[in-house]
Amino acid sequence: MTTIIALLPSGVFTGLIAIFYQNENRDKHLVLLFIAMVIIQSFFLYSLEYFMTKLQAILFPRKHLLQTSIQKIAKNLTSISSFNELKEIILVDIVKTLEVFGGAVVFKYKDTMETISEGDIDVAEVERFVESGETEHSEFSCLQINSHEEYSSYLIMTRTRTNTLLGMEEMQWLNIIISYLAVSLENLHLIRKLNVKLQHLAAQMPNEQEANDFVWFRKLTFELQEMERMRIATDLHDTTMQDLFFLKRRLVGVIQRYALSKEDQDHMSSLIEYIEIINTNLRQSCFELHPHLLKEIGLVQTLEKIIEREAYGSPFEIDFQTDQENRIEKRDMETKRHLFRMIQELLNNAKKHSEASKVVIRLRANQEGMTLSYEDDGVGFDPTRTAPRQIGSSGIGMEQLKSRVLHLNGLWELETGKGCGVKIRIALPAFESMSA
Repeated sequence: MTTIIALLPSGVFTGLIAIFYQNENRDKHLVLLFIAMVIIQSFFLYSLEYFMTKLQAILFPRKHLLQTSIQKIAKNLTSISSFNELKEIILVDIVKTLEVFGGAVVFKYKDTMETISEGDIDVAEVERFVESGETEHSEFSCLQINSHEEYSSYLIMTRTRTNTLLGMEEMQWLNIIISYLAVSLENLHLIRKLNVKLQHLAAQMPNEQEANDFVWFRKLTFELQEMERMRIATDLHDTTMQDLFFLKRRLVGVIQRYALSKEDQDHMSSLIEYIEIINTNLRQSCFELHPHLLKEIGLVQTLEKIIEREAYGSPFEIDFQTDQENRIEKRDMETKRHLFRMIQELLNNAKKHSEASKVVIRLRANQEGMTLSYEDDGVGFDPTRTAPRQIGSSGIGMEQLKSRVLHLNGLWELETGKGCGVKIRIALPAFESMSA
């Protein structure tokens, strides 16, 4: 290609030389000159393309950064297996590359909306903007990723750190990123949809031979959930809680170092107290995500602690009873963890839906196995009406609660009705009856 491009200027230059150069050997010299000019210009053009590519990072740093980022993000998209990984793997790189204050990926379903954000961005305003269906915003740059009957997804970017909206070059770059992102999000949505259907199917299976086909799926689902909870709890403990600790120390140092007025000291002290409240709430959230006390003090005492805490903020009275604690604590850690999650979910459902004044939870053990019973005097519900779980909805509900019971080879009994409260009885077999 460079040789073809060099033919025209070489021919023009040789023609000009022919006009002013007159001797008997002119034609021979002109041919040699033309060949030399083609070789020199071909080499120059090829070298120019090569060195321009190598020097692009210096000559065109912005363009080089965007092109490099496309390759990195496209590669990272192949390793995404869940929506939660979008923030750490993709969204952080986009915000950093564009040098904006913040960004968000919004998934709009029929009845719900799920937002993943990074940096300084008003999530409430982003969701209002997406819900309104508007196409332009004075503070945001919005690009649609996917649009289907089941959901729509959007990429929202704030202004740049120079307080300007994204320019044409950045928008072209984002459009290229979206072409990659659209495929990945569609695959993730299909995987999520398949998981919901499998969970629903596994929860509806009776405790018979055909349910054994889903044992592997239940086990994998629960293991992945516990791993994700542990990861989130560890991140909160190692980052957010540590940052709050150092912030508290800095504020205490300010009070001790500077001569503040009484009003300023009271204001700083109230800030320190508020930080301590946030730290306490985060510590409790970490415990609920990863109940390490199960190994340290056992299941019963761990449940007593969480029920004692729930009693302060619950609109109903909680009566927790246990029997044969020694037999309960002899169960394996997996069973204890599932029982903890069951009771945790029962209390969450009671707070959200029951409108009860009293909740009774009994945990008992004997030679035949264990029983967990739950009863409330709330509004109840129609057990014959089962609404399918929606993608993007929160909570695991009765389906996964039942799935945990079936995973432990247990039996599940539900007695309820509109205005009749809820009664649930769960029976788990003894050690020898449990499957491997």
